[in-house]
Amino acid sequence: MGNKIKMHLILCVGVFMFFACKKGEVIKEKEKPTVAEPIKPNPPKDTTITTPPKPTLIFEVGTGSGNLSIDANTLKIPTNSVIKIKSGSYSSIRVSNFLYETGIVQIQNDGLVELVGEKQLTFSNIKNVVFTGSGTKGLDKGFVFRDKNSDATSVQLLNNIDNFTFKDVKFTNVKTYNAIQYDSKKVYNGSESSYSKNIKFSNIECDNTGTLIRFRGSAENGAIVGLIKDIEISYITFKNSPNVGSVVAIENVQGYNIHNNIVQNVNQSNDNHNGIFYMQGNGKFYNNNIKDHQGNALRAWVYSIGTTPQTTLIFNNIVANSRQYGAFELQAFTRNMMSGSTTYSNAMVFNNTCGNLLPKGGFPAQVLDLYSLLGGSCEIFNNFGYNFTLVGQNNTNFIWNELNDTKPTGYSNKYTATYKAAGILDDTRFSLGSGSILKNSGSTLNGRNLETLTNQAYSKDIYGNQRSLSNPSIGAVE
Repeated sequence: MGNKIKMHLILCVGVFMFFACKKGEVIKEKEKPTVAEPIKPNPPKDTTITTPPKPTLIFEVGTGSGNLSIDANTLKIPTNSVIKIKSGSYSSIRVSNFLYETGIVQIQNDGLVELVGEKQLTFSNIKNVVFTGSGTKGLDKGFVFRDKNSDATSVQLLNNIDNFTFKDVKFTNVKTYNAIQYDSKKVYNGSESSYSKNIKFSNIECDNTGTLIRFRGSAENGAIVGLIKDIEISYITFKNSPNVGSVVAIENVQGYNIHNNIVQNVNQSNDNHNGIFYMQGNGKFYNNNIKDHQGNALRAWVYSIGTTPQTTLIFNNIVANSRQYGAFELQAFTRNMMSGSTTYSNAMVFNNTCGNLLPKGGFPAQVLDLYSLLGGSCEIFNNFGYNFTLVGQNNTNFIWNELNDTKPTGYSNKYTATYKAAGILDDTRFSLGSGSILKNSGSTLNGRNLETLTNQAYSKDIYGNQRSLSNPSIGAVE
């Protein structure tokens, strides 16, 4: 068949153990507007991966049921191949030993592939692999996980995971503690083998699901364990989870890249101090739309690996209708500061639109809760807020709540009692009217090294519209 050699491999192995996730610590700590659907961003085609060369081999695997094992060593699968999993409902799927130094192997669906109930997909020893549910034309998400009620994880990552993309997948009624879990035990010593890198999750849809992604790790007591470098989480739609707590929790990361995600209608029954995105380390958080929720959109506990301070960036986000707590939190802890191994992170919070955020008791809800950064600096500028209720001791500043010794530099922020008072046309897209006081009234974005820090993302608004860098508008929308 020319260069396309089809090999039919029907594999059935014994039932392997599911990897349970024990419940650990819980991440704690006016008139309601009409709930409106935010505009869903469409992910650009294959922007999160490098397009692989034309495959030399296509492997067709599976029978449509039972336990499927795809082991690169056993099957002798070369790089730049495509593996297509036959449609059906499987008891388990295990993917292992894809450790390629060059090229990419794609694992795709061939029709709809489901794991229903207490079923699990496992990846072990993975490098240069793309797992995608876009293998069948007309089927946007060809891998579906649904109707799970136990705490055992649906997708378990094990051993070495590098240069791995997981995309075009759907989770529905998956009430597990962690839908996707990785608990790396690697101890960081500076070598490439002592951390995981370049992991991407994209175009994933979740409805009534537990925490989507949880990566364990720590940087304390003289050791850096489970470090992830460069993780990208993009184009996730997560809705209708009344008690989820955190949607994404990464506990030790250098360089996260979280963008173009939608979270709506979560934590209606959860009163902990939640972080919808709960990140420990440093990175950038932008173009996200978080609405009708409880908890901070981002809890960023910041530090840098090594001795060079990194900068954590929070920009171009829309955060609205929080039942409790403000939009963002920045905080550093002495336990993460290890001489010669880690240091502080600086921070910049700019061009965010935040509104109708309600306090929890005497704790206020503003754009930013700022604790000590233990030597790091913080700039807060070009942010817009509306309809905040000031409570507690620090009740004169609508933009940030200063909670410790870090004194931020704040300027060109704007607050009004309602979004309409600022000339915003609606509270779904937050589009600016022609006479809006926010239009072209922000401070310049030039001269801040944002070109490098944001990879040019700062030059457009949350919807991709070009932004004036010398006279940007205030808020996330131009």
